[in-house]
Amino acid sequence: MDVTALALALMERLGGPGLLLVIAAEAPFPPVPGEVLLPFAGVAAAAEGRSVLWPLGWTTAGSVLGGCAVYGIGRALGEARTRALVRRVPLLEETDVDRAMAFFARWGFPAVALARFVPMVRTVISVPAGIERMPLGLFALATGLGSGIWNALFVGAGYLFGSAGGEALEGFVRGYSLLVAGAGLTAVAVVTIRRGRARRARRDAEDPRLGR
Repeated sequence: MDVTALALALMERLGGPGLLLVIAAEAPFPPVPGEVLLPFAGVAAAAEGRSVLWPLGWTTAGSVLGGCAVYGIGRALGEARTRALVRRVPLLEETDVDRAMAFFARWGFPAVALARFVPMVRTVISVPAGIERMPLGLFALATGLGSGIWNALFVGAGYLFGSAGGEALEGFVRGYSLLVAGAGLTAVAVVTIRRGRARRARRDAEDPRLGR
């Protein structure tokens, strides 16, 4: 069972808390397919006769919780130790932290909110916010604002198809299932390529003659 199937099973078994846990896990563990599961949360809510606000509330709470977890890591460890930790996280590189630090230094609150619209960036933007000790309440507000808008797009789309039912829903599930599978394959390819480049870069830095 892959990560996506495990996440779907958790959502189905635990309901709202399952949604919260899956979306929260995306921040400290980027390979967890957070937003690719958002439309299915909308579909499930429609099928159960719930308001669209139910999955939206749980998923946005999960985004804030996950963001605060990474924020706490940055705040507790400081820049040097956080960088060392990032080097061990799949899909992340130290250069991601450099860009996030520069982006946060320039834009602050808007940077945290806007970063929620970009996969991976939403994870690393929490690092400089913690390192620079941005007030936690302000960070949570920015994260909730950006995540609420972003999550609403995907949850709302799934909810509309779930409410329509019939062929529209069947077509949506088939198409989005293919998209989820493609996203998983892409993530594996990205991890492999980026880790290979990072290993070559470190090797060349240790012995410049190897880069010639």
